[in-house]
Amino acid sequence: MKRIFLLSGLLVLFYLMPSCKSPTSPTPPATVQSITVTSNSDLLYIGISETFTATMTMSDGTSKPVTAGVWGGDTPSVATVEAATGRVTIVGSGMVTIFVDYQGRRGTKVIRGLPNYQGTWSGSYYIVSCSASGNLSGSCTSFPVNQVFPTNLNLIQDRDRVTGKFYLGTLSADATGPIQTDGQLLLVGKIVYDIWSIDVSWRMMSATPGKITGSLSEIFLAAGYSGDIRISANIRDLNRTSTMTTELAPGGPRLLNPTLEDLIRALVGR
Repeated sequence: MKRIFLLSGLLVLFYLMPSCKSPTSPTPPATVQSITVTSNSDLLYIGISETFTATMTMSDGTSKPVTAGVWGGDTPSVATVEAATGRVTIVGSGMVTIFVDYQGRRGTKVIRGLPNYQGTWSGSYYIVSCSASGNLSGSCTSFPVNQVFPTNLNLIQDRDRVTGKFYLGTLSADATGPIQTDGQLLLVGKIVYDIWSIDVSWRMMSATPGKITGSLSEIFLAAGYSGDIRISANIRDLNRTSTMTTELAPGGPRLLNPTLEDLIRALVGR
């Protein structure tokens, strides 16, 4: 009987003794390790707005959307940013870093703002200066300062490269050129009109959507004639008439060995 009581007492003592096992440590909460900023493209046109998003990678390997970050940008002349929403509006040409801050971490994405030159444009330019040499000396009387000529462009834009066609009166040529970081489009092409050729270089800017400003230069050469005619001109008005490219009206009939007067009639579209 004493043995039974002793055994029972030992069992009770065993169960009443505290466990020798170490208590389990609580799992620390996951922390933000990095943030990735996302947008539809790394190129955005002037006047376009887009709401950026961000995703944070946690210390436990999971990913979560950033819903309460503070947004901003480092170049307000290129883009404005709504701090609470991440809505970015492109207001100028150049590079800008868009960022979001959350729980001591920052996510960034570099964006380029640039003009949209795509579409059909119509307007005019006017003569600023003219010089002529060789057999073509005296030709500048046909290109007086401030004389206005019509022009049209039909352009296709692929990121920061533009191709298409330009028209001076009824004369036209294919053209191509890059968009510089500052937004300026350098477009070049050559018009061939029987004995005449005209090398045309455009320097265009579209700081306001749908409107182009800038300048162009023209170098006239005539087969069998020495010298050249060099013209500098400024764009007077050039406005987008369609966001889509459309085939413009072709030029009139070509003449055999046209004179300078014939060439000028073609340039004014008559």
